[in-house]
Amino acid sequence: MSETPLRFTFGKNWQSFIAHAFTSQRLARAAKSLQEIIGVEHLVGQTFLDIGCGSGLFSLAALMLGAEKVVSFDYDAHSVAASIELRARAQIPAERWSISQGSVLDPAFMGTLVPTTVVYSWGVLHHTGEMWNAIDRAAEKVLPGGKLMLAIYNRVDRPLNSSHNWQRIKRYYNQSSVPVQGLIEGIYSTLSLAQTTMSGQNPIAYVSQYSAVSMRGMDFWHDVRDWVGGYPYEYASVDEVAAHLSQHDFSLVRVSRSPGLGCNELTFQRSE
Repeated sequence: MSETPLRFTFGKNWQSFIAHAFTSQRLARAAKSLQEIIGVEHLVGQTFLDIGCGSGLFSLAALMLGAEKVVSFDYDAHSVAASIELRARAQIPAERWSISQGSVLDPAFMGTLVPTTVVYSWGVLHHTGEMWNAIDRAAEKVLPGGKLMLAIYNRVDRPLNSSHNWQRIKRYYNQSSVPVQGLIEGIYSTLSLAQTTMSGQNPIAYVSQYSAVSMRGMDFWHDVRDWVGGYPYEYASVDEVAAHLSQHDFSLVRVSRSPGLGCNELTFQRSE
């Protein structure tokens, strides 16, 4: 398995999220997001694999929706610790919610995982350094007739604010000292909130109500750090991902397209 010299430590950000920003309201919004993304009212009787579980928020949301068994893993040890902390808070037995450290690019680890009816990986596989390989390994864990839900950064080729330029910014961020990283986060958040002001919204109210704005139950400041720091960073258009997975007997059944650099949400179904 190849290693990338620069890698953002998402897990520390997720530990901070669990410690300071997690609420039952955010959990409820995450559950609603899952219903919409997967296209179901509940997950009763389903098995759920969360690849790159981060804070564990969406694994817990799957359990709230009735999933019979949830298996979560993450490359980052801090993310694993954050998920374990959330499991302990929710008092979910490990037999129902399994959490471990591992990489989607590690054949030996992936070989230990049983295929499931739902495989979920939101905003993860484009950070592995081997996105297409990671997508293939995730797809292998979907049972016939099951669903694969991915969120992959959109390809944007317009001048200045392009995917390629953001790849360079993210690389620079991860090479920089902590004070410089803070400066970059500050510049990005200032520009984002300036856009909010120009659209007629109160930026202070926007930040305080971010959980209501973000249907995924996220927090503004943790999302800023996640976006600016997220590296390795790859991207693809909806058509590129759909064409790739069609070669593996997957059909695109739902898509939510990003108008900009954000994630396209794609739900695929595997043929029986």
